[in-house]
Amino acid sequence: MEEEHQQEQLINLGSLFVFQRIRETQRNYGLQHGDYQRYRTYCYNKINKLRRQMQFTHGKRYQKKVIQDVVKNDPRVLQVLLYQAEKNWAHAMTLKQLINSGVNKKINKRQVKVYLVKKFKRAIQYSKQLTTICEQRTEKRTSLESEAYTWYLQGLYHFETEKWEKALESFAKCYTIYEQIIKVCDQFSSGVYQERLEQLNQQIRYCNAKAKKLATLSADELTKMLKDQSDPIMIAKFQEMLEEQRQAKMTQQQGVFEIEYQDSKLPIKNEKVIKLILKIQESKLIGDLDSFTTLFSFYDEASKYVKLDKDQSTSEQEKEIHTKVLGYINYQRQSATLDRNEMHIKQYTEKFIKEDGVNNLQNLQTKKALKLKLTTPQEIIKYCDNYSQILRQIMDEERFNKDITLFKILDAKEFFCKALRCFFVGCLYFTNEKYREAYSLLKYHDDLSRIADRKYIENKLEPHALLKLLVPLSTQIQNKSKLNGLKLQQDQVKTIGQEIQNIGLEDKSNQKTLFELLDSPEQITIDNVLSYKPADLISLMQPIAPKPIQLDIAHSYLIYPTLEEPKKGGFWGKLNIFKKQ
Repeated sequence: MEEEHQQEQLINLGSLFVFQRIRETQRNYGLQHGDYQRYRTYCYNKINKLRRQMQFTHGKRYQKKVIQDVVKNDPRVLQVLLYQAEKNWAHAMTLKQLINSGVNKKINKRQVKVYLVKKFKRAIQYSKQLTTICEQRTEKRTSLESEAYTWYLQGLYHFETEKWEKALESFAKCYTIYEQIIKVCDQFSSGVYQERLEQLNQQIRYCNAKAKKLATLSADELTKMLKDQSDPIMIAKFQEMLEEQRQAKMTQQQGVFEIEYQDSKLPIKNEKVIKLILKIQESKLIGDLDSFTTLFSFYDEASKYVKLDKDQSTSEQEKEIHTKVLGYINYQRQSATLDRNEMHIKQYTEKFIKEDGVNNLQNLQTKKALKLKLTTPQEIIKYCDNYSQILRQIMDEERFNKDITLFKILDAKEFFCKALRCFFVGCLYFTNEKYREAYSLLKYHDDLSRIADRKYIENKLEPHALLKLLVPLSTQIQNKSKLNGLKLQQDQVKTIGQEIQNIGLEDKSNQKTLFELLDSPEQITIDNVLSYKPADLISLMQPIAPKPIQLDIAHSYLIYPTLEEPKKGGFWGKLNIFKKQ
């Protein structure tokens, strides 16, 4: 029976991330607004709830029961001791707020200060109990975190009692432990611990200034001076923790799914996002046009969940990770749209070749072609424009990416898109009987296709099959444009010659002048010169009757009444009444 009892004592209680648990509860229950009383009540209720779940209450008649001596194989013991320490710490901080506020002037500050120190001592007592259990029955990381927590509370205790050197030593030891824990953490939790290090940095510098020692040194240099590097126990603990974490990473990724983006590994903890990314990878293997609708819906859902996690995240480093994950999802979505547009272009070009669109270019704009729904070059040009627009968006968003091979591949795709667009624009010019422009565009298409093939080979990719299909078609249209262009030139020469022959047959005396003959392309002969006028003479000036000029000067002979008021002048002014008006 004694052996079974000893075996029960040695059961491992698992792991507890002390600082992360404390930080989440403090932010959610009052400390975000500085309400320590609310956090204290939460810790009190949490302790009672855990004791009820463990069936280990104090009873109706209060009888104090030490939890770690009786309940030995329940991992909730760690949470009870942690919340006991936090409850006493929160009570001490409420008392500190009461002293500093100065609202109640009747209180005895000395008595409150004594009570505050007692609460700090009680919190240290519970934290030490937690560290003793964690050292024996938990992982090395939780034991180190609990030890850092006790050193932090001791530092606060010495800070309140104004024992600056002891406070400085305890804060420095806490700083060294958290510094070692960051080396093992993932990117999410390392940002949380980094905030605690910044807080400790300020406290160490303040204690150093009060102690009036090493005032010019930074916090890192102070910790190097103060921490006992020759302590073999601490070094052994750090090494054991590193070995445990390495083995855990080899066996399983600690429940974290990682993705690679811009030469960095990004962890994802949200299970919904992980499932959606796995579904996206499965749907990419199908490669049909119908699968893209479901794929884009997965991208929308994943981005929605990542945005919610970003809004709920507290540290800046977590927000940076979530923004990078959003950038990864956006990049994957845009690359999927590129693949879809490329498939559309391939489908329409193959259809264009099957329908013998090169020989029927001039008949594609008829009503019959519209009824048959034949593919036109305009449709393919539209997809090429969308393709080039998405390429520019990807280049703008990935401008901070250090991977040069990505930009080389995008550059090759851009030349492929330009070559295709150039070919089909040349087809449009051919339909509109602009043969010179069509010929020059198709020549430019040949040059672009050669450059695109060369860039695909440089990036160890196979050259695109569509460009090989379009090479004989472009030569065919070039030859046609040459023949049609020569026919047009001959027709234009014939019409110009007929117009020249018909000049001057109706009237021998031509109305044009010799100056106009010099500018015209006609041949100058003796008959032409005799039939033309030398020049148009300027006609002489002739007198014209002017219009009568009427001047309105009657206003100068009219007398207008004055607008000024008459002056009132006493007794003699009243006699003006009898004056004739």
